[in-house]
Amino acid sequence: MKPLHEIEAHQIELETKIQELRRSQQELEASRNKYALLYDFAPVGYFTLNREGVIQSANLFGGRLLGVERDSLTGRRFEQFVANEDRPAIAPFLRTVFAGSGKETCRLKLSTGGERPLFVRIEAMASESGEECLAVLVDITEKKMAEHALAESEYNLAKAQSMTHVGSWSFDPATGAVKASDELLRIMRLSREETTQEAFAGVVHPEDYATVMEHLRRGAEGGKSYEIEHRLQFGDGSTQWVHSIVEPSVDGIGRVVRLYGTTQDITERKRAEVELTNKSNELQAIFDSISDGIVVYDHDGMVQHHNLIAPRLFPKEIRQGSPCRELFHPEATAVPGECPVERAIRGERVETSQVSVRERHATRYVDITATPIEDALGEKNRALVFLRDVSKKRLQEMHLIQSEKMSSIGVLATGIAHEINNPLTSVAGYAEALLRRFRDEPALTRDARLGVFPQYLEVIVRESYRCKAIIDHLLSFGRKSDGIAIPVDMNAILREILELLRHQRSYQQIEVVTSLKDGLPRVLGDPSGLRQVCMNLLVNAHQAIEGSGRVEVTTDAADDATVSIAIRDTGAGIPPDMIDRIWDPFFTTKEVGKGIGLGLALTFDIVKRHGGEIRVESRVGEGSLFTVILPVGGSEMQLRNPADFPPPSPS
Repeated sequence: MKPLHEIEAHQIELETKIQELRRSQQELEASRNKYALLYDFAPVGYFTLNREGVIQSANLFGGRLLGVERDSLTGRRFEQFVANEDRPAIAPFLRTVFAGSGKETCRLKLSTGGERPLFVRIEAMASESGEECLAVLVDITEKKMAEHALAESEYNLAKAQSMTHVGSWSFDPATGAVKASDELLRIMRLSREETTQEAFAGVVHPEDYATVMEHLRRGAEGGKSYEIEHRLQFGDGSTQWVHSIVEPSVDGIGRVVRLYGTTQDITERKRAEVELTNKSNELQAIFDSISDGIVVYDHDGMVQHHNLIAPRLFPKEIRQGSPCRELFHPEATAVPGECPVERAIRGERVETSQVSVRERHATRYVDITATPIEDALGEKNRALVFLRDVSKKRLQEMHLIQSEKMSSIGVLATGIAHEINNPLTSVAGYAEALLRRFRDEPALTRDARLGVFPQYLEVIVRESYRCKAIIDHLLSFGRKSDGIAIPVDMNAILREILELLRHQRSYQQIEVVTSLKDGLPRVLGDPSGLRQVCMNLLVNAHQAIEGSGRVEVTTDAADDATVSIAIRDTGAGIPPDMIDRIWDPFFTTKEVGKGIGLGLALTFDIVKRHGGEIRVESRVGEGSLFTVILPVGGSEMQLRNPADFPPPSPS
């Protein structure tokens, strides 16, 4: 048996729990009463519906919304209180509510029997059991009326503010009824009695009819707004252009109940667009016909427009949207201050030049002129850039400089040669006189002291005439060209140049082998220019050989139309990555002081001016072969008017 004090303690604990339970029950009752009061007098209607839409319960405000007492709502179908036009939406809505687990919403018009319509928004969600749904009805009549009034007000205001020649209309897809404003009837040239779907369709241009009807069908069935431009054709054969904007009106179940549209007469605008297009095409044709490259850069330095020539000069760098960095400063990520485009955007006019060296392409010299295009607001300038390819001009200038230099050297060499010729003539003359005296006076030959004199005198005469022959070749080579094409013996020119080079000390270790075809046809051309071609190629062949080596010179006539000159050396050869650049001015593989890189560029230009062709074959460590092919007949016009020829490809 428990002690008395334990029993008393247990009794006190039980009494405390009972008091707590009573207090909890009182709080629960108060809370229930409070929420019941809130449920009944809330400003929204609360309903419980089963799957068939039968009302299970409702609060006081719900009965007030439906216009009946709350007690008489139980067991009645909710759709009885919905307006006829919205009743078909109830069943699909309930199926959606019970099929899902979230809240669903729709808007309905209630049938209250009063003059003033009542619109509600119903929000419903299925219960956990799935047999009932909890629905909340909110009165949105004032909001609906306000929205309707606002929509009409905005619509009318938009039409009132529209430009002249804008008509408004509406179309009921269900009945085909059309309502049109007076301005629209004037545009369509219809009377008020002709406000029908057929009459409106009848003035649509036959070529545009299918497109217009398809857009109208999509708007009526799909409920999508659209814009369309099309033509109207009238009975007198005249046409007009119109622009229509169509907006659908959709009911609660997504059905299009009406299409609202505005139609504007844009005939004058279309005519102006055609004139503008023609003018733009004219300006674009002028833009593209300019022989310089033209590029317009926007205020961010991006290519906005360009003519046809610009991408031909720089196909990778000039593309729509490409930055100025790709052309003017590819090595810099940021825009440097000296960038011509950046300076033009800042308002400066820039004139500069650029040398473009691209792999497997000829070096290009470009003159650049960048001019600012001022913004109408003075905020964001653009840049107009002219790119002029002056590579040919530079080559001609360098050719002229070289020609002047060679002319000066020729004049100097000619003067020196004349000065040397005079004493050589005297030396040879006196030596021949002494030989004649020895022949005329036999007594002199019997003098032992003079026995070797005739032999010495013969050497002096022979070497003097040899020197005169060398000087004659030099005078022939240095003679200025008069620009007249004459028949030229290429074998004779090669012999002259080889005779001159034979006496160069640095070339004496090189074996020269010639195979010059007998009876080689003569080439109609400039002797001075052809001498320079042969001299440049032979000098290059000799300079390509370090120490001893071999140079082979061959001429041939494959047919009666062309003559070929082939010069082969056993030098170091040309690397593959450089062979395409040997024709560029100032490009050279020689050491500093042994050449400036103009020889082959000028050689190429001279050969092309003669209507010929030059080819190169080379292997590193094995030597090179240059072949010049010249037409026998030639062309005097080609000598006078050189064209811009692309460099040859290596064979």
